Amino acid sequence: WECQRGIRDSPLASTWNADLAKRFGTCISEECRALGVDILLGPGINMQRLSVGGRNFEYMGEDPFFTSRIAVSYIQGLQSNKVIAVPKHFIGNDQEFVRHIASINIAPRALREIYLPPWEAVIKEAGSMGMMTGNNQADDVPMAMNHNLVKGVLRDEYGFRGIAMTDWQNSQYHPMRQHLILTSGMSLMMPDNGAFMKYIDEEVAKSPERKMEIEAMMESMIYHNIYPLFAFGIYDREFQTKELFNTFEGHKKIARQTAEEAIVLLKNEKNILPISKNKKILMTGSPEIHSGAGSGFVTGYDHTTYAEGLEKIYGINFTYKEKAIDAEIKKADIVIFSLNKPSGEGRDIPFAQPEAVLDDLRRVIRLNKNIIVLVNASNVMPMDWLPQVKGVLWCYFLGQERGNALAAVVSGEAVPSGKLPFTIEKKFEDSPAPRFNYIAGSPYWRGNNEYKNYWLGDEKAKGPEQIKKNVKPHQPIPVPYSEGLFIGYRWYDKNKIEVHFPFGFGLSYSSFEYSNLRIDNTDSPEIKVFATVKNTGKYKAKEVAQLYVSKPSTTVEHPEKELKAFAKIELDPGEAKEVSFKLNDRSFSYWDEQINDWKIQTGDHIIRIGGSSANLPLTSGITIE
Repeated sequence: WECQRGIRDSPLASTWNADLAKRFGTCISEECRALGVDILLGPGINMQRLSVGGRNFEYMGEDPFFTSRIAVSYIQGLQSNKVIAVPKHFIGNDQEFVRHIASINIAPRALREIYLPPWEAVIKEAGSMGMMTGNNQADDVPMAMNHNLVKGVLRDEYGFRGIAMTDWQNSQYHPMRQHLILTSGMSLMMPDNGAFMKYIDEEVAKSPERKMEIEAMMESMIYHNIYPLFAFGIYDREFQTKELFNTFEGHKKIARQTAEEAIVLLKNEKNILPISKNKKILMTGSPEIHSGAGSGFVTGYDHTTYAEGLEKIYGINFTYKEKAIDAEIKKADIVIFSLNKPSGEGRDIPFAQPEAVLDDLRRVIRLNKNIIVLVNASNVMPMDWLPQVKGVLWCYFLGQERGNALAAVVSGEAVPSGKLPFTIEKKFEDSPAPRFNYIAGSPYWRGNNEYKNYWLGDEKAKGPEQIKKNVKPHQPIPVPYSEGLFIGYRWYDKNKIEVHFPFGFGLSYSSFEYSNLRIDNTDSPEIKVFATVKNTGKYKAKEVAQLYVSKPSTTVEHPEKELKAFAKIELDPGEAKEVSFKLNDRSFSYWDEQINDWKIQTGDHIIRIGGSSANLPLTSGITIE
């Protein structure tokens, strides 16, 4: 059971609303219990290291603190009805490039500051009872049998006591390394453990004196699998809680609110949005998509399409034509152009947009000056067309309530409040690792499920010649994370690279003013920060106040700024509210590779507050001793 009503983790994150994420998770748990589902394979908490990741629609963005806060709330909601959460895919499984033999290499500090914090949070704060390892390898050891990271970090250091399962078939791809599983901290091979049991049988037959030792290790694995089932009372309850079917209708409201708050208004020239009901609207372009492909795809039911939602509000003034003729485009007061970028498991998504889609958009731009582009995507793209359109709404894959949500935002019934959980760069060459997937001098975009027998050692198996000529069976492909700490906005800040839209960006139909930053550090070790946000516009609206910390310049390199707190608030026109934030030791710490532990960075820090990572009007210094 992967998700609720087709909405995935990327748009959920775009709401920047931890309370909503908890309610969303609770809805999922009620649907799981009604249907007899005890274990849910999610949420996805990998970093969106690169904008081309095929499974970015399943992940929560580029910032570890932000991902941690949304994921913890989501899992708290999910496990509130004793449904086991299985956050995934541990760790660094943020691309589909030769995903079973891609061997990530992350320096210890980057691992601790960027990639591990969400996992620490969901275990220590949310009490997650499950986790799933990635398809990839780390330092040439498959994650399905990685002792250092699974047992060493998750179990021994973070105290994880639950089910550690492999991604599907992952342990089977490494038949000569089955001996690593027993001591790895893994406890469940999915979808079966055939290769592992073959190893066990052969090992006991070869070395009978090891039988008791092996049985003891296997009992430990079994304990990790059954402990969550007993802890959550799964064996003591009815298979289904059928009365929870009565909650499903109410879940539509949460699904719609999530979709509404996920939509990000990126451009609104001359206030083309919201659109009054007397305007003649034509919607054209790509047929809409509601979900990513692969294991995360959701067929869903009871869909409301974009066209259906808009027609409910605009009636005869709304027309949908997938292939509109020139005269229809010219006649419309406003044209809404649907621009898709499909994605899914099994391949990464090239940055470039197909020319056929762009040609269609260019034709519409030539024929009408009032264009609003709907971007249905969780992967970014070139936006050369941006100056020529008046409005842009980033809509992700919004699931079954997408039409009602879009219509509410377009009409002004709902005011957009989504913020980007990732950066939209101008060129992929600007990104931290534009050549992450090069083999023999050229990029390779696919995963490798389609020729899995080759990776199992069958050199006669059919597969792409580019791979077979350059990669031997079982040969790991190194993927160095040479950018270290500097992914997402950290990278673009460090290198002074101009982007289309920064992390945390999102417009509103209203406007907001920030003032009165004050810091109370009398209750050490917790520091309280306050700021006033005022709605200076005409609409009741929600704003996400974001707090970033800049560490002092020292011999230790730090990002220019890092998100350390955020809060979403709703304000009436003219209303002002004081927002409070809490900071702790970790907010001012870094991972010291010399002592292999967190260390507080002493000295003068700067606290910055505002509406996006690039718009932080409030600043104040604070000294950490």
